[in-house]
Amino acid sequence: MPKKEFRVAALSVAFAVGLSGAAFAQEGTVKIGIGLPLTGQIAFLGQQFLKGVKVAAAVINESGGINGSKLELVVLDHKGLPSEAVSVAKRLIDEDHVSILDVDLPSSATIAVEGVTKTARIPQLGGYACSSLPLQQGNPWYFQTSLTNDTLAAATAEMMHVPGNKTVAMLAPNDDYGRSTVAAAKDALAKLGIKVVYADYYENTQTDYSSALLKMRSYNPDSLYLDVRWPDSLTVLTQMSEFGIKKPLYSTINFYNPKLVAQAGKLMEGTSIALNWAPELNDPASDAFKKTFEAHAKEAPDANAELGWTAGMVMANALRAAGKGADAEAIRQALAKTDWMSPAGLIKFDEHGDAHVPAHILRFQGGKYHVVK
Repeated sequence: MPKKEFRVAALSVAFAVGLSGAAFAQEGTVKIGIGLPLTGQIAFLGQQFLKGVKVAAAVINESGGINGSKLELVVLDHKGLPSEAVSVAKRLIDEDHVSILDVDLPSSATIAVEGVTKTARIPQLGGYACSSLPLQQGNPWYFQTSLTNDTLAAATAEMMHVPGNKTVAMLAPNDDYGRSTVAAAKDALAKLGIKVVYADYYENTQTDYSSALLKMRSYNPDSLYLDVRWPDSLTVLTQMSEFGIKKPLYSTINFYNPKLVAQAGKLMEGTSIALNWAPELNDPASDAFKKTFEAHAKEAPDANAELGWTAGMVMANALRAAGKGADAEAIRQALAKTDWMSPAGLIKFDEHGDAHVPAHILRFQGGKYHVVK
């Protein structure tokens, strides 16, 4: 089956520097390659991420594009499969001739693609990698704008360090992201005297969580950590209610979801969440992003869209800084010098390509998310 291809028609609006559509046409295009799961089990995450990237591309083109050239997104669907992600990366490089790419989600796809970008010597961004593993592959062409599971684990341990919470049972996806996140959380929690008495992992194709939930209940932990993606998060909360499981809940970006709130808000009451960003954050960068996103997408952004916006803006800013007609090495060097304030925090890469984006903590109470930190 041919892979789905989505090409974003960039806006040729005389906005910031007075360039016309005709001027863009004369100067040609600069291409960014995007590979995401737009179908399959984690399509919701990929689709939301893509919305953020699209808005970033529109804003860049409204303000003159990339040094007078139109920014074009070449978007391919890899269904969340690492093998498909590799094929997508090769096509973006060999056939579409993109200048930079972000092919990821889940982290296993990001890691698989690193073998391609390292060999081809082309810059790769991890806008939704989350795991620390992609940063450990020794790939000088890789840069990560999403927070790592180590940062997430530290925030998770902090929010769970409350009186009476000495034991926790955990449920996460059975992939690189889920396993590395749980491993990092275990270490961070242990330092605070909180013991993980049980950890289980679910498959993307799973539809029933009875066995895992009953096993978790049998350990009678003080709290539960549920890092479960939509729509499985709805199933898990529903089954917990059916089994009468009532424990303090902790989660991640996967529990920041308006759809989940609409269908299971009462079951989320009191849940604490560690994540990259949320619309509830009110600072200059966040407020500007929310206003811009809503104007273009006609809806409020979520944490997934922020990841896409940040990835898109960082790649575009590097292309601009590298200069017209820049080669891959010049673009890589421009990325390495990034110093840009995203809605989630400062993007400034270290020698390993890690931006060290901080995590934020929210609590769902009274039917709404509230910022704790």
